[in-house]
Amino acid sequence: MPNWDIVSAFHVRKPLPEIQHWIDRCRGKHWPPVQLLEAARIAPCFLVPAGHPDSDYKREEWRLSPNLIERMLTFSFNMTQTKCYIVLKLIKKSLFAYIVGDAITSFHCKTIMFFTIERTHPSLWCEHNLMFVLLLCLHVLRRWLRLTRLPHYIIEGVNLFDGKLSKLLQKRLLVYIDSLIRNNLQDIFCIGIDNISCRLQSCSMRYIVQAGELRGVCLTNSIRLLLKYDYLKRLSRVFTVLNHKQRSSHNTFMQPLKYLIRSLFENSTNGISKTAALECIKQVYTFQISVQTSYYLRLRNVLDGEKIRRAQYSFNSDVASSRLKFASMLYCSGHHQAAVRVLEDVERSYHSNIKAVCGFIHLEGDCHLQVFADMLSGYKDEGFIELPFAFCVRFVRQESYCTPAILLFEMNRNITEEEVAQRDYDEKLWMDCAEVDARPFLHYLQYLTYGGLGERDKQLHAMGVLEAFIDIRNQLNLYHPETALNLLGHCYEMEGDYAGALRYYEESFRFRRTNNAANWHVLRIMRLISG
Repeated sequence: MPNWDIVSAFHVRKPLPEIQHWIDRCRGKHWPPVQLLEAARIAPCFLVPAGHPDSDYKREEWRLSPNLIERMLTFSFNMTQTKCYIVLKLIKKSLFAYIVGDAITSFHCKTIMFFTIERTHPSLWCEHNLMFVLLLCLHVLRRWLRLTRLPHYIIEGVNLFDGKLSKLLQKRLLVYIDSLIRNNLQDIFCIGIDNISCRLQSCSMRYIVQAGELRGVCLTNSIRLLLKYDYLKRLSRVFTVLNHKQRSSHNTFMQPLKYLIRSLFENSTNGISKTAALECIKQVYTFQISVQTSYYLRLRNVLDGEKIRRAQYSFNSDVASSRLKFASMLYCSGHHQAAVRVLEDVERSYHSNIKAVCGFIHLEGDCHLQVFADMLSGYKDEGFIELPFAFCVRFVRQESYCTPAILLFEMNRNITEEEVAQRDYDEKLWMDCAEVDARPFLHYLQYLTYGGLGERDKQLHAMGVLEAFIDIRNQLNLYHPETALNLLGHCYEMEGDYAGALRYYEESFRFRRTNNAANWHVLRIMRLISG
């Protein structure tokens, strides 16, 4: 019966010291779990008629088989571990078979899995790490091949290569696995079974495998950037929630902010939390300076050198947003030449590897590890001089006098109260503000400042760059496309091209029909057209 595998065996009734020795060895590790070890203590083992392959008495010898314990270990695999085991078997069947025939078996693959899982932190066994943990399994196999022995996972003193893989075949397989690891597992993508290439690509790791640095700096730095990005999103969100709670009137606005700055630092209990607190304090400080500057400008006071120096403290909170707010302060206070210098500095820093950060809007794919691997292009050795992230630029009502006039419509984006009622919890936190992606705001401010200085060619160039950026529709770096389109529409409006302005305002509706300031802009343009 070809589909059956029947083995005659004797049931061993008493506890075996070999099993107890294995349980003692595994105690205190991440895997196997305590519950499984307790179940293994009482699980029956079997005595099977199978001698050592090199023995002269192999027809009279017996061996222990803890197959029920091995079954429990296999059934404890999570989904990623199961997939890894399946891919190992596919490698065995398609790649190893060319070198060693059927000498490597499924039991060898299972044993390699046991050793790898035992020695790996559970957090690594997740879907997007499938290629990485597969690489770890091959490292384990390579180590045992170098030692010319693969121990049984449970029964001590058993070499699973004996009688299966000769010394010559072990050397041949070791050479191939060395090559496979050096080439970052590229041969795996050539396996034709079960469309495995596409399945592995769907785990979003092939880019890093092809980059040739799966085990090195690329993966480490990609994960570091991903974690930093997630942290900055959370920081932005926390700051917005705190801001929303304290946003009442100017008379009561500053004192809670001062208390927040003090409590953030005093309540930080270690170096990591103090670092996070300092970054949050920079955000709060930038906001405080902007609110104070708006108050001075409302009273028609001059923005003097002391206030400008204070604003410069928070420039390194990210690549662009704090500097853009500073440029906006300078523009609104009439310091156009100074604003241009700040904007030129931002443009020099805003290279193609910058990742936008928004605390409230999620774009599909913006958290994939490949996005952060792409950001490392050209920065493999020296690293980033500063973190390559840019927050969205946000203005609240208390900053109105530091805000370009067109963005005041964003603070009143609803036409009716029914639109306000449609907002979900997150939208209620930020929709009373003007929030815009840093890159479009940079080019819009350039259009305004160059226009104020009468530099017409540079003004038109800035407008063209803004239009090109939106036309590219960089889905992973444009969290507020409706606002960016409104800014571009306003550029056309200032050019006297009302048809072009209407076209972009109407394009803005594609992204957000209600709670969109474009509704006000269209009404205004229609009044201008009708005279």
